[in-house]
Amino acid sequence: MQKILISALAYDGGKSGIANYIENVVTALSKHRKIDLIVNKEEVKFFEGISENIEFKVVSKLFKKPLFNALWHLLVLPFSIDKRQYEWMFLPAGNRRLMAFYPLRTFVTMHDLSQYQVDKKYDALRMFYIKKVIPFFLKRADKIFTVSENTANDMVLHYDMDKSSLVVNHNGVNVTNFFPLKSLETQTLNEGKPYILYVSRIEHPGKNHLNLIKAYEKLPQEYKEKYDLCLVGSDWNGAEVVHAYAESSNDSRHIKFLGFVDNNQLPAYYRQASLFVFPSFYEGFGIPVVEAMASGVPIAISSTSSLPEVGGDATLYFKPNDVDDISIVMKSVLEDKALAKRMVQKGFIQMKKFNWDTHAQIILDNSTFAK
Repeated sequence: MQKILISALAYDGGKSGIANYIENVVTALSKHRKIDLIVNKEEVKFFEGISENIEFKVVSKLFKKPLFNALWHLLVLPFSIDKRQYEWMFLPAGNRRLMAFYPLRTFVTMHDLSQYQVDKKYDALRMFYIKKVIPFFLKRADKIFTVSENTANDMVLHYDMDKSSLVVNHNGVNVTNFFPLKSLETQTLNEGKPYILYVSRIEHPGKNHLNLIKAYEKLPQEYKEKYDLCLVGSDWNGAEVVHAYAESSNDSRHIKFLGFVDNNQLPAYYRQASLFVFPSFYEGFGIPVVEAMASGVPIAISSTSSLPEVGGDATLYFKPNDVDDISIVMKSVLEDKALAKRMVQKGFIQMKKFNWDTHAQIILDNSTFAK
């Protein structure tokens, strides 16, 4: 079995969508290749036990700081690779970590360019890195994958890429964990009270928590008494704005911040939800949408970016800037059990389009034909 080199230095302690991607794609690729995984010392624990085909190349925990991490990855890593050991290299988070040059054949996944769409998503330094540094070094990679057609189109628009050189490779879902027929939970969540669920890091403004809370506030009082709004995710940039608004809300007692939930526990939160809502302003893919489908939950999501591509006809859509529209769509699902049931059945069909083993195979197939 041939060996490949993969960088997991954008793992974020397992608390982001990209971390979800890295863990799943490493797991899928390890079924076919021996892997040397470049990983932060404090994050080895997240990958231990996945496969005997994975060995670790550990870097200091000092490089957990984003700036040091990015600079080391860009300027030091290329000089430390013994290209004779590897068939090729894979960078699973190209929109965060690239190298100044590539000493061996290198394949990159790009997730999104939401920074161009969401005002004030990041500070000026990070925006410079995204707009100037990444496109300059990205074009030197041998093959570039995007997780959606929408991201591919954005790269043509903002990075002046040739779309024919990009390979759309949709994300997957870990069916074993999320599909409801595989296991049954006995744990009672939210003290047994029904709830509306949003799974995303608490980030403002990009993830649009404020409009979701405002839409929840507009629901009829009897709906709020029946359904809490549960927000799963760790605090990120701008989280204090979201918490402050929720605390000042007249419905604050119904708005629950559950923090980061481990992947082993997350399926239970999906399966016991009455409705999954995903109001993000812009997404490269939106893995939680597919996880919710696999969990048998009716879904309401934004009508922007890649989300219609992922949701298909299995979800209801709303305008993320329109609080009234979000509220109306939420209410329509909660009050119509027959509609919710139809959405769940369509979700089981739609989710079959998204598979991590297929995703990994597309990477392997293209590695053969890379320039």
